[in-house]
Amino acid sequence: MRTLNNILRSILNKKIIVIFFLSLFSITIHATENSYEFEIYGNQNTDKEVILSIIDEIPDNISDDYSNYLLTQLNKSGLFKDIKIKIEDNKFLIDVVEFPVIQKIYFEGNNRLKDEELSQIAKELNFKIFNDDNIKIFINELKNIYSSFGYNDVKISLNKNISNQNLATVYIDIIENKITKIKSIKFRGNAIIVSEDLNEVIKSKVKTLTNLFANNNFKPLQVDTDKQRLKRFYKEKGYADIEINYEIEFFDNNFFVIFFNINEGISYKLQYVTFSNNTKNENIDILLNDYFIINKYQNNIYNTSIAESIEKEISNLIKTSGIKFFEINKRVKLTEGNADLLFEINATDPIYVNNININGNTRTLDYVIRRELEITEGDAFLTSELKNMTKKIQSLGFFEEVYIEKKSINDDLVDIDINIKENQTGTFTAGASFGTLDGVTLVTGLNESNIGGTGRSLELMINNSENNNEYTFKTTDKFFLNRDMDLSLGLTYKERDYSKSSSYELDKYQFYTGLSYKFANNLYHSVSLSYELDDILVTDPSTVSSTIKNVQGGSAKFVLENGISYSTLNSFLFPRNGNFIKFSNTIESPSSSKNGYVKNTITFKTFKEFSKDIASFQAMAGNIFSLRNTDILPNNKYSLGGRWLRGFDNFGVGPRNSRTSYVGGNNILATKIDYSKLLLKNDDNPIYFNIFNDIGIVWNNKTSPTYMDEKVRSSAGFGLKFYSFIGPIAFTWGFPIEDESYDIKRMFTFSIGNINW
Repeated sequence: MRTLNNILRSILNKKIIVIFFLSLFSITIHATENSYEFEIYGNQNTDKEVILSIIDEIPDNISDDYSNYLLTQLNKSGLFKDIKIKIEDNKFLIDVVEFPVIQKIYFEGNNRLKDEELSQIAKELNFKIFNDDNIKIFINELKNIYSSFGYNDVKISLNKNISNQNLATVYIDIIENKITKIKSIKFRGNAIIVSEDLNEVIKSKVKTLTNLFANNNFKPLQVDTDKQRLKRFYKEKGYADIEINYEIEFFDNNFFVIFFNINEGISYKLQYVTFSNNTKNENIDILLNDYFIINKYQNNIYNTSIAESIEKEISNLIKTSGIKFFEINKRVKLTEGNADLLFEINATDPIYVNNININGNTRTLDYVIRRELEITEGDAFLTSELKNMTKKIQSLGFFEEVYIEKKSINDDLVDIDINIKENQTGTFTAGASFGTLDGVTLVTGLNESNIGGTGRSLELMINNSENNNEYTFKTTDKFFLNRDMDLSLGLTYKERDYSKSSSYELDKYQFYTGLSYKFANNLYHSVSLSYELDDILVTDPSTVSSTIKNVQGGSAKFVLENGISYSTLNSFLFPRNGNFIKFSNTIESPSSSKNGYVKNTITFKTFKEFSKDIASFQAMAGNIFSLRNTDILPNNKYSLGGRWLRGFDNFGVGPRNSRTSYVGGNNILATKIDYSKLLLKNDDNPIYFNIFNDIGIVWNNKTSPTYMDEKVRSSAGFGLKFYSFIGPIAFTWGFPIEDESYDIKRMFTFSIGNINW
């Protein structure tokens, strides 16, 4: 069915200029040497101009064949229930009966989808004319959408009231019925890869006692997508001949059983990589032969990833040869478990970008997406760049789906369509832990990573415990000065009660700005400047250290922090593989009452997955020294306990004053070793049982009779960790191995969102 806009667009595209001579009852069209009249009857809501615009040919001679052509064209429009055409002399007499025009739609019985959502669907489908085709399309679309939520037994019926003006008020009655569920998922024919590994690949889930939060709604479209996921999974394992289909059987009480039938075939290894250079550029042959002089990919498992990796390397090498326009065609030859790859390189005519169209971003502004692109309108275009464009846009974290396609306009111009589906960017976080020093600690926060669709973020965080309260407001511009750098501005207020550990209380206001950016592959740099106002109150003069006595009261200072980090972690919240190393430097300016200091800390973490289990090693070393003397506040010095020495509480380990008041150390060295055993796969939320051993020491640059406890501490323990729908959750039991009687212990920790990796 063509709408008025589509019709007019068609007329413009064909460059047809139609001159209509209008009268009350007739319109005349001139063709060749004759003049013909079209008289139109019966139309109530369709303009005569619209009816005539459907006729895109002018006859030289009137004939019955042309009448049939007119009848066909008008029927195709979907506007008319009945059409009669007569020819009298030089006149076409067109008598039409219109389908009703939809004026208003009312929905009844819908609970899962709101009226506004259903109305938007009708608008997107251009559901304006009440005819059988439109009704069928609309109902099918509603059923598909309901099916995506698990409502596969939905019933939809339509009724209408027609006014004298042939305007329809449509009443849509929806019976949603129960959500259909998945009873079980079975795999048949898989001899090489076990079913539990295949279960991890698919999104369709079964609710079990160990996976109570699984969404087991039966969604036919998702099952079809799961089939493709399984095929990709097998192909990544080298099974290029994989064949998969599925069957769905009704069980009972709205439950279904899904059967995936699998023919694995054999696994292929990559044997040879060869090239065919058709560009007449000899430099390409030299570059490729030098780079691939030894076939480094030989005997690797053949899969799509390795083929894409080789193609990317070839593309990068060709670009260095000076050729801007080329294409790479890949051919695969499979024989007796071996795969041979041939890359055919062809020169192409120059292609340039005409328009970049962004679709689906109802919230995110266009420029937020465009600034991630390395090309703009008018630039040269290579098809190979589409994947990189997709990855960059996905890295923003705002979108659930990103699909980019090119559309040829002519031989040298293409349009690029960026189709996206937005994610929910606002998050709420919550966490809790328990210790003998702090008691119960509650952490709550709100984060919006895409304020007003600008790509800027806003964070509000509250951290409350018996001894500590912290309130943070922070906003970040993730593309400061139109560059790939983050600019942060923030305000923090802290109330810290150190009376149990160091006999004083600290109130701090902190105003800060920070800048972070990526300056090389996996390498990041951050710098921040803070202005801080401190107020120190001594709670027990008999035990407090002389350092704190000397600086009690109010003071102001500047703090400069620098950090350089390298990360290949696959996840910051729940890492399974990769390395992380960070060096941080903090400089606090001297004030009238404080000496100022320089603090350097290096942290290293490595994670390795072994058959679904995870081993990790973490280490930290640091030093702090005064700019004038050794008097530095304990809260700025080093301590152990909590996350870095499990089994001991925060500030539980380190130099003390007469064993009662913690004074902190100038040096620190600590290590953590974890081994996490996969206890239950639990679909998307695997549960790990982990054991650990922590070792650490905090000491000073100087020895003094008043500074005690410069001894090594160690602990061991176990815990449970899993990733839930609200984030990572950990239960940890730590037991000191090497300790002293005055150490402050923390035997159990529970945390959400910030677990002890």
